[in-house]
Amino acid sequence: MPTRSSFMKRFLPILLFISLAILGGCAGPQLTSGQVSAPYTHLSEELEVGKILHLPTGRDFTEQELYAYLGTQQVIYVGESHDSVNDHEVQLKIIAALNERFPGKIAVGMEMLRRPFQEDADSWVAGEMDEKEFVRTFSKSWGRYEYYKDILAYARDNKIPLLAMNRAKSQMGHGKMKKMVEEAKEGESEMKIPAEMAEAVEKMKEPPKPYEPELSEDDPYYEEYIGAFFKGHGDGKPEIARMFIKSQMLWDETMAEMGAKYLDEHPDKKLIVLAGGNHVRYSFGIPRRLFRRHPAPYAIVSPWVVEYPEEKKAQLMDVDVPELPLRVADFAWGVGYEDLEEGRILLGIQIADSEDPAGVAVLGVVDDSAAAKAGLQEGDVLTSLDGVPLKEVFDLTFELSKKEAGGDGILKIIRDGEELDLPVGYRTLDHGKDK
Repeated sequence: MPTRSSFMKRFLPILLFISLAILGGCAGPQLTSGQVSAPYTHLSEELEVGKILHLPTGRDFTEQELYAYLGTQQVIYVGESHDSVNDHEVQLKIIAALNERFPGKIAVGMEMLRRPFQEDADSWVAGEMDEKEFVRTFSKSWGRYEYYKDILAYARDNKIPLLAMNRAKSQMGHGKMKKMVEEAKEGESEMKIPAEMAEAVEKMKEPPKPYEPELSEDDPYYEEYIGAFFKGHGDGKPEIARMFIKSQMLWDETMAEMGAKYLDEHPDKKLIVLAGGNHVRYSFGIPRRLFRRHPAPYAIVSPWVVEYPEEKKAQLMDVDVPELPLRVADFAWGVGYEDLEEGRILLGIQIADSEDPAGVAVLGVVDDSAAAKAGLQEGDVLTSLDGVPLKEVFDLTFELSKKEAGGDGILKIIRDGEELDLPVGYRTLDHGKDK
């Protein structure tokens, strides 16, 4: 839920996304890696919104030509920047087109679904789980459901299997990892690694257990490319960079193993893999590792941001992406950048679950926000929104995700033992300012 800090200008340093999600799909690399090793084209000059380029030849493709080509492959990788609406539109177009051509013969593998949630994904596709419960599951597995809502709804409506490809979340929180790196940057003579991380690093040196994927560490281009995103962090300490590279590798190997296993068990299926761009670009992430296990023809489509709003450019990572003697993808599809932040309804409160009374406790209120204008105060407990009971924080965030800017609602609260109804306006926030 929003806090004061979440209303401040958003920055995207790599350390804030220590989970490696930023490596998978940050928009920055799409703008900084214009020098692509395709024989006949230079993406920064040749690509425009809506244009599809076949990178091995530089030939323009229509959408229908692309779909026909992809239909000849068993595995289709479609990269993404996780917060790019247009990237997800490209993904949905490809899924729908291939489903029309090969009904009942495709599956969608997702980085955003972690292995422990496979049963939930199956229940969703089978129509046995309502949207609210699935959003709760998805939020635990990944985060913002809204970016994937149309894709997941299409899979459910067309009974397309969803494959949970990603490994379970690390037991070590982002905060601890970030603190470790910051301490190293402050000039400590020796990097202080918490016991749980030290144990994890040691386990990486051991032979893989039956439930862990085998790691292939013989790709210098992979290390050079992924390592570029950590350059300048951790005070240049190689052990930190190595730790993150190996973590990224473990993600890629896990997703590759899950994809290969699925294809071994379903040889008549085509698998469309949705993953952050850096998991599929240059083939050395998931594609090469899946091919090692299941050698089947594949193609990579990379949605490529060629138009970026001026006001968003300050968010981009400053990464010196190395030039590699590899092709970044088979196809680049030009898109403009658009996220969902502008239309996001935020009340402007810090919140937590409340047990007595049951509901959502208000820990703080942002000045001039919708909550402040409604008269919410620290210590209030929210119990319903527009008649829908609020038993926990998730209930509030889910209900707000369905509201439209400009509307109004009623918050039922408990304050000092008294029940009150407060009218509240549904507004978006721009750097903490109510709109």
